[in-house]
Formats: sequence, structure tokens, C-alpha cells
Amino acid sequence: MTDAAARLPASASSSARSTTHRRDLVRSWAPRIALAALAVVAFALHFRPWEVAFLEEWPIAELWDKVGLGGTIDNYAQWSLSRPLHLVLTLVGLAIGGGSPAGIFAVMGVVAAATAALTVWALRPLSRSPWVSLAVAAFVALHPLFPGGYLQRFLPAQTAVLTFVVAAGFLIRWLLDGRRRWMAATFAVLIAGLCVYPGTAAAAPLLAVAVALSIPSSWRRRIVAVVVVVAASALMTVYSLVITKLIAPGGETYEAGNIAQGGVHGPRDFVERIGSTLIGSGLTVVAAVIAVAALGAVLALSGAVPHPVGWLITATALVSPLCTVVFFGNVAWLADIDRIEYATSLGLTAALMLWPIGMSGLRLRPLAVIAAVVILVSVVGGVRGVRHWQPYIALQHQLFQELKPAVEQAHGDEIVVVVDHSGTFGAIYTLPQHYISSASHIMNDDATPVWLCYEKGDPVTGGSTLCATADTGRDPRFVSSYDLPGGEVDIYIGKPESDD
Repeated sequence: MTDAAARLPASASSSARSTTHRRDLVRSWAPRIALAALAVVAFALHFRPWEVAFLEEWPIAELWDKVGLGGTIDNYAQWSLSRPLHLVLTLVGLAIGGGSPAGIFAVMGVVAAATAALTVWALRPLSRSPWVSLAVAAFVALHPLFPGGYLQRFLPAQTAVLTFVVAAGFLIRWLLDGRRRWMAATFAVLIAGLCVYPGTAAAAPLLAVAVALSIPSSWRRRIVAVVVVVAASALMTVYSLVITKLIAPGGETYEAGNIAQGGVHGPRDFVERIGSTLIGSGLTVVAAVIAVAALGAVLALSGAVPHPVGWLITATALVSPLCTVVFFGNVAWLADIDRIEYATSLGLTAALMLWPIGMSGLRLRPLAVIAAVVILVSVVGGVRGVRHWQPYIALQHQLFQELKPAVEQAHGDEIVVVVDHSGTFGAIYTLPQHYISSASHIMNDDATPVWLCYEKGDPVTGGSTLCATADTGRDPRFVSSYDLPGGEVDIYIGKPESDD
């Protein structure tokens, strides 16, 4: 009896140690498994090779098919001079797909998965809760406010987001230990990202100011951090708008061409246009700004983070729509909800990256619950972002199927004419006139030109033209017709009138 009684406490102690060990293993591995799952989800949502391209990818893919990599680079060199790395990953995707835009989806998936992992890495020196870091990573990688990020045309924009969070990680490390290599890396990565896409040019300084004021550091490090980040954005802006004109005086870059078409008239005009776009098409973005601002207030008032950090989260969220100032160069950009969602999401990313700073250990569990809500909202928002584009994708697939017999029947200098009585095609995401031929060439493996037009009395979109015999010929022969909700789409084979 005595020996058995003596052994009981030892057995109980061993069991307790075993339970504690298992609990520690779960706590150690659960965040890693969750991050891996997030990376897989991010990749899967972006990797959809069975879908189609939308806009700029069609002519790029067509040119690749005709002249290969070198010819494509030469053709777009002038256009992309103001953002010299803009097409690099798009071309990598075309190489993966053997010239098909489907390969671009693979690159998109890798960028999204890397964004999730590197956001967690960026916040590692600050975060006491891996779940908070994971929540921020989910918001950035799944961009629930920016459905456009699931389109191939925004691959450069999403690549810039990746460089944005990597630069944030270097910036945080500079503020914590002051090693010069972190500051040099911050500058280099920001410049690289801006060479891909300039959409982070306003959000990066906002991030620098917010992070510098939130992290306990010397004022010297804070000032250097802000100055270097502002310098990177300013340098690329000057390069894009001024230096490129000196490099190629007679040429026209993407930025220069769009600014020439119609820039913003002043600050009031800018604010009014942003407000109009948000109220008209972006109420979800407005709600997200309010939600993140409220989160900052709750964190401050509850003591979950230091008061200044919580209120900085609120302030950063409230000014996040001003990150759209990067699109001041063309009024059409400020009416484009995709661009507004992108820039505002970057501002909210800057706000959320302050969340892990100075968290109280006594309140980690409630924060984990909030983090779980953010993760869930991000996943649901990502799925909705993918679903948002499915009707457009179905429209394109249907048109390509209807076009296939017509392009096969056309011979010589004949063309295929799409007469759209429904007012469907020709809009920005429904094959404008200057993309429809390239799309048909790629999808149907046939070089027959395709002309899109409408007849008098039909609904009109901005990317198609009124049918004219000079374009379609006098006696086009009917091939087929099919119905859409707005009306019929007729397909003909015609022979344009010669200029001779």
C-alpha cells in the first residue's frame, strides 16, 4: 500500500508533464499549420487556369505567339518605360503556359502564397500572438476588398503588394535594431516594387509614418525611416513622369499618355471624385474603413495595445482612401472602383500592421477571437472576389465557342463580324473592340480578324462601334446567332471594303 501510494504522485506528475508537452506542441505547430493552410488557400483562389484573360493579357499573349519573348519585350519597351519591371512576371507566366495566358494564374498563385508567408515574417519581431499576424496576412493575401486582384491584369499590382509587406518587415527591423542593411533593403525593395507598379507610392510613406510612431525607437531612426521611404516614392514618381521624357523625348509611356488625356484639376476635384466613386460603387470599402478604425479605438480603449498605437490604427484607417492620390493623373482612374479598392486596401494594410505592436499579454485570447473573425471575413471576401468575375468569364467562353465555327469558315481576307444587339460586349471586362480579335486568336487558334459592332437602336457600350460597310463589307453572310439577356448576338463573315 505504501509503495503504491508513493508511486501515485510520480505517475500524476508524469501525466501532467505529458499533457503540458502536448499542449505546447499544439501551440507551437497550430499557427504554422494555419499559415500553411492560408498559403494553400491563397494559391488555390488565384490559380484558375481554366478561366480566361480579360484585357491587356490578350494582345501580349498574341504578340508572344507571333514574335516570341524578345519581340514582345521590344514592342512594350516604350510603353513600360515608366514602370520597367511591369511585365516581368506576366512574361514569366506566358513562358510557363507556353504562350497561353493560363500560365499567368500560376504566377498569381505563387505571389499570393508568398504574400501570406512574408506578411507573417514581416510582423514576427513585434507580434506576441501568431493569430493576429495570421489575420493581417489573410487580409493582405486574400484582399477581400479588392476583387480585381484575382484578375491577371492586376498581377503587377499584387506583386507590388508583396514588395510592400517585405519592405515593411525590413523597416520594422531597422526601427528595432538600427542596422543599416535593413534600411538599404527597405529602399531597394520599395524601388523594385514601384518599378513593377506605382500603386504603393502613397501607401508606403503612410506605412512608414505610422510604424515609426508606433514602435519604441529613437527619433533618429524614425526620421531616417520616413525620409528614406518618402525618397523612394518621390524618386520613382519623378522618374516616371519626368526622367522618362528625357530618356525618350519622342515617345509616350503609359503614365504620360494617360495624364495627357485628362488629369485631376486640384485637391477638391480629387476628393469629390474619390467620394463619388466610393459612394456609388464602394460602400463595402467604406464599411471596411470604419471597421478597422473602430478596431483601433477598441484596442486603445481596452488597453489591448498602448493608447497611441490604437489611435494610430484608427487615424491610418480613416485616411486610407487618400492613398488613391497615386491615380491623380487621369480622372478615369479615380472613377475605377478597382483602383480605389486597391489603394484603400493598401492604406488599411498599413493600419492593420500596427495591430501586433505592444499587445498586452493579459488580453491575447480576446485578440485571437477578433483575429479569427478577420481571417474568416478575408476568406469569405476572397471567395466572393473570385465569384464576382464568373459571369464575365462565362460570357467570354460562350462567345469564343460561338466564334469558332465562323473563324474556321472565313478564308483569305474575310473577317468575322459580331453584331451585338444586347449591349453586352465592348465594356471594359466584356472584350472591347481592340481586344476581341486577340482573344479569339488565342482561344480559337485562328488568326481571322474579329470585328465588334452594334446597329442603330441597340444598347451602346464604350468599347464597340456602329456597324459600317467600310468595316464589315456590303453583303456579310450570316453564320449563327445566340441569345443573351439583353438581346441577340449575330455572327457574320464579311469582307471589308478596300481603300483602293
